[in-house]
Amino acid sequence: MRARREQDSKSEKRTGLYLDGFIAAIPSVLDNDKALERAIFYGVKYMGRAGESTTIEELGRRFSISEALMALIAMVTPRRFVEIFPINKEYDGERWGLKDYFYTVEMITKHGWDKPIGESSEGAFGFLWDYQNWDINLFLVNHMSLVSEMARSQGQPGPMEQWAAENGIQIYTLNTTPDGKQYLLDSNGRSTPVRKKRPRHLRLMVPKRRRGQ
Repeated sequence: MRARREQDSKSEKRTGLYLDGFIAAIPSVLDNDKALERAIFYGVKYMGRAGESTTIEELGRRFSISEALMALIAMVTPRRFVEIFPINKEYDGERWGLKDYFYTVEMITKHGWDKPIGESSEGAFGFLWDYQNWDINLFLVNHMSLVSEMARSQGQPGPMEQWAAENGIQIYTLNTTPDGKQYLLDSNGRSTPVRKKRPRHLRLMVPKRRRGQ
């Protein structure tokens, strides 16, 4: 437990340093290329590790940072972006039907290595969606979560809920009662209890009947 607490403390401290680096670079991003690169690097590192928001104020602050990062990323070219976050060196994507290094390079080549990312037909988000880098993947997942949380905090459906509604797909949320029981709640307010299956390696042992019984 002590080792885990120390590890969590170090991780929290590192995350705070990323945020400090991002804030320090922001004032100079428009007239200093190095500051722009630092802001993108530290901002992405921070947002990929910031964890869940505990208050509406914190949610709004992180959402603003995430949106600002998207705007900053849109300003740089893929050639510069690759220097900040190199493409993952994974080359067997075609074999498994996954995006890999070659897929990302092909995407960039079609876009143009020296054309700002924001000039992509799908903007910075579309570029990042096809970009293979673990830090970028973490950032993008958290960005989408923030967009959904912000929409729900304003009483609106998130992107996934909206897509599901448009395609007639029912969305369920998993909830837990104070006594630990779980249930699924659909968009119409109907609940269904969650019944956990018995693990396959467990089976009911029935003793053999003795003769004469």
